Amino acid sequence: MKKSEKILIIIILSLFLGVLIFGHYFTTPLLISTSILSICYIFGGFYFLNYQNNKAKLKILAGISVGSALGVFTFTLWLPVSVFRKILVSINIIFSIILIGLWIYNKNNFNKELKYIFFRSITIAVITSFFTFSSVHFKTYRDFLLRMLRPDSSLSNNLLMFEKIDEYKKFMNLKAYDQAINKAKEAIVYGKKWRNYDTLYYQDFSGTYEFLSDAYIDYGDDFYNKNDFKNALNNYIKADSVLRHKEHKPKYVKSTESDIYWNRYNLLLTYNKLSDYDNYDSELDYLVDNYLKIKDTFDIDYHYILENASNNYYTRSYYSNAIDLNKASLIILNQDSINNINSFKSTYVRLIKNYLITDSTETAKTYLNKYGKITSNNDCRYLFYKTRILQKENIKEALDVAKKTCKCFEQENKPNSLFFSNLLLLKLELENSNYKNFEKQIKTTQDLISQINNKSYNQAFIDELLAYYNFIKGNYIESKKYYVKALNNPKDFEEVQKNSIELKIAQINDKLDISYDRNSLNLKIINFLSEYETNYSSTTTFHNDLGNINTGFNKKLSDSIFKVTIECHKNFGISKSSKIGIAYNGLATNQFHRKKYKKADSLYTIAIKKLDGFYGKQSNVNQLICYSNIIELKLKQKKYDQALDFLKKAQLTKTNCFNKEVTIYDAYLLNLEGDIIKENKKDIFLSTEKYNQAFEIAKNYFDNNHRFIVELKNKKITHYNNGYK
Repeated sequence: MKKSEKILIIIILSLFLGVLIFGHYFTTPLLISTSILSICYIFGGFYFLNYQNNKAKLKILAGISVGSALGVFTFTLWLPVSVFRKILVSINIIFSIILIGLWIYNKNNFNKELKYIFFRSITIAVITSFFTFSSVHFKTYRDFLLRMLRPDSSLSNNLLMFEKIDEYKKFMNLKAYDQAINKAKEAIVYGKKWRNYDTLYYQDFSGTYEFLSDAYIDYGDDFYNKNDFKNALNNYIKADSVLRHKEHKPKYVKSTESDIYWNRYNLLLTYNKLSDYDNYDSELDYLVDNYLKIKDTFDIDYHYILENASNNYYTRSYYSNAIDLNKASLIILNQDSINNINSFKSTYVRLIKNYLITDSTETAKTYLNKYGKITSNNDCRYLFYKTRILQKENIKEALDVAKKTCKCFEQENKPNSLFFSNLLLLKLELENSNYKNFEKQIKTTQDLISQINNKSYNQAFIDELLAYYNFIKGNYIESKKYYVKALNNPKDFEEVQKNSIELKIAQINDKLDISYDRNSLNLKIINFLSEYETNYSSTTTFHNDLGNINTGFNKKLSDSIFKVTIECHKNFGISKSSKIGIAYNGLATNQFHRKKYKKADSLYTIAIKKLDGFYGKQSNVNQLICYSNIIELKLKQKKYDQALDFLKKAQLTKTNCFNKEVTIYDAYLLNLEGDIIKENKKDIFLSTEKYNQAFEIAKNYFDNNHRFIVELKNKKITHYNNGYK
């Protein structure tokens, strides 16, 4: 090795060490020194590469190869790396490989000078390869370059941008979204510095904006999956603002438009969960209007948009719109019917639900049959919706299928579906007056809560059923507790559910003689019902409950509301429904309060006929209540024999419902029996005994100031003053 070469190499190594320790201050001298050595090799290879052989051509070739490769180092700070630089380095690598081959082939004759050429070549190949072929995402490479650059230089900011991108990716893999978002923001800042805040060149680092939007979207997805919809929405909105920011100059416009579109779909889903229907509708309009801008044809993705909109409209009671969307979905699915069987099933189910709630039972059956053709009759969902249809027509047959449905979902080990099939079974047990079975079944259903998601949310469904069960049995205080518990549950109640529970509580307050703002509740429910474009039989539960709390108070309002129930069922051709019987019972009771006994008599007769047609004879509490009203009417008409006949029917109904269990209805019937005995047989002693029995039962349900307790006390006192105990 020549002395001059040694000096240059020592200088280069010293300057390189200076760069590593002190930074960019030594960069320029390092590059100049390297350039000098490179030139020396290229033009003086025959001198510096002192190969004693007379083959001068080899010396020149080696000098050009090594020198050219070393010269590439001078352009280290020029990014991106050009193809020409890579070629020069590659030539030296090939030259090194050839020398390795010669060494292996002729190891004994591989002289000292040739070894020196080989060591120079291989060393320079390693160094130049590192700076030529390394990616900017390779941290060690970036660290070397950053040591060589001024901190405020354009290239330095470019490298720091890539450093932040790598850190961003690391945090994204860890799902540490807050840190990932911060790193993406820092990458954007370095990108702007790199391009000296000239927006004309912002397209060069558009990916940093997309990284930031991806972080917001993934963070939003994470919150969404945890049912934290407010935070999910916040992140989706931020993602949208990033993607549409005026500084974001996307390289691939179509791709960005697609990202914006599907993030708007995220917004749609989240607004739906938050029941923010104004914003939901705005997002839906955007998605429908812009779909063909990102897609050439309507495909399965559009089906998912329509199906979500259908679910939303179903929740908001826009049933006809929901049906139209489901049918549009079927057109899309028919484009590839073989591969969309599961989607067909889901769409058929949505149509069945919509037609059930709109009282189009026959059409619901049609779609259940279509569902059955692409599945088996033992399909659990098929059985579930068969039960739902039968629930409107034959509650006894529905009960049998409901039991099969529960067994089916149990075998499939689907806790959520099993829970809701058990809820349906519980409702049918109540409708069939199987209260002992209900008590057993409620324990099974309660145990399922621990196996499913949204435990507190689903607990509200059980609380509502327990509330209704206690209401049926006359346990009004206990019933009210469960209704209040359900109303105060974290469950995000729809207005429909809130109003339904408030009406139930109002009826309980009437039973317990608790005052409340009846007029305010009337106004609230009437305004709520006025929002419905069409009344369906399923919504007339509200009408009947509203009518019941106004029976005897606001008879005109009560009558008009009950008539809506009757007219609604008539319009849909529904002749079998408990709601019709309840409405006629309410109309009859209002006539009773008006002392129009003949009119009341005919209406009660219709009520019993309708209730018998739905439940079967003398098998449900609603029939028991109607019979009690008829007994009072017959007493007012002094038709004691008829009153006694209806009392026997009422007692049989009570036994069929509750067996030997003592309930508040025993007190009511004993009181009526006492009245019949007093007025018909004039046996005050026996009637007083009935009043005493009624009193002993009633005091377990009402406080001392309750009108029924006071009435029984007065009857006892009156008879006592007449000389009877």
